[in-house]
Amino acid sequence: MSSTSWNSPYELWHRRAQPFREPFSPSREHLLFAVLLNAPVENNGFTLAFFSHPKEDGYGNHVISVDAQGHPLLVKEEDASGILELSKNCLELPHTGGFRNTWAIKRPTTSQPIHRLFVFSDQSGNEPHQISVQGFTKESRTLQRPVQGIEELPSVLWELSGLALEAREDHDSGGGKDEAMLSKVREVVDFLF
Repeated sequence: MSSTSWNSPYELWHRRAQPFREPFSPSREHLLFAVLLNAPVENNGFTLAFFSHPKEDGYGNHVISVDAQGHPLLVKEEDASGILELSKNCLELPHTGGFRNTWAIKRPTTSQPIHRLFVFSDQSGNEPHQISVQGFTKESRTLQRPVQGIEELPSVLWELSGLALEAREDHDSGGGKDEAMLSKVREVVDFLF
């Protein structure tokens, strides 16, 4: 087992993000990055989506995140650019050759959650590149089976997965969900399920 500790300069991005109070209507054409969850207790779970959104002054775009609770958040520019850069860097990873391009972490039990990451690149139009991680943990990167000679989850994918899961903070508490926003986002990402 790998003894490396998970870390990222963008750790706690979700806590630094501010509630986005302007009217916001998520759309597929503005979708930059999305993370879905397949798990025994949450088969078609939603974790996170990043959208571009025009700034009020008309110069450039904000990155708005909608988290697992359905809260639209204005992501700090440094965090947004760092996380999106990590997602683009994952496009360079080899394909696993498995269903949904899944990297499986070695775990003592079966039926581990699968986090499905979708990266939208300028080159792919609006068709995402999917990378999945099964059994993610911040304690180990050791793979169940090597992928093209790679025996540990690549650090860029390990970092990105850990960051994405910050959007599930407080998800299990049950309170404070914005069901209307979750419904809108689910309509946008429905084609990914």
